[in-house]
Amino acid sequence: MKVLNMNKNYQIALIGMPGSGKTTVGRRLSSILDVPFFDVDEFIRNKTKKTIDELFLKGEEYFRDIETDALREISKISPCVISTGGGAVTRYENMELLSKAIIIYLYRPLQNIIKDIDCSLRPLLKNNPDRVFELYNERKNLYEKYCNFKVINDKTIDNAVENIIEKVLKIL
Repeated sequence: MKVLNMNKNYQIALIGMPGSGKTTVGRRLSSILDVPFFDVDEFIRNKTKKTIDELFLKGEEYFRDIETDALREISKISPCVISTGGGAVTRYENMELLSKAIIIYLYRPLQNIIKDIDCSLRPLLKNNPDRVFELYNERKNLYEKYCNFKVINDKTIDNAVENIIEKVLKIL
């Protein structure tokens, strides 16, 4: 597998639905590229010392403000791989902060998401796992609008990573 030259100011940001594999694929990608990895939700948990669920108790808008602050901080670091929260695309400011990144929309079939994730750990899905369909319909156009490339994550993690590297090489 050809490895990218990430010595310049490149960032790769993964967007997509909760449960699409952004964190898992992002970790593997950053390991292969030997660059820092930032999972925005993990960054928020470490910084606030609260769970995402606890933050959502104060409302989604409250959480989105914290998410934007986290992206403001992370977006200054290059090179790196960033795994965004599924709803990051709902704020234009977030996507402006990621405008210098190569944005990959990691798509995973919704049935796979419902089958494989623990919805009780997802604030917007825990009371109704079928809400994943509503969220997808609300966000799919934003994912498509903001991405440089769409990668389908329906095989192995390594397959998704190889597809991302192949697409990113077309830009670099």
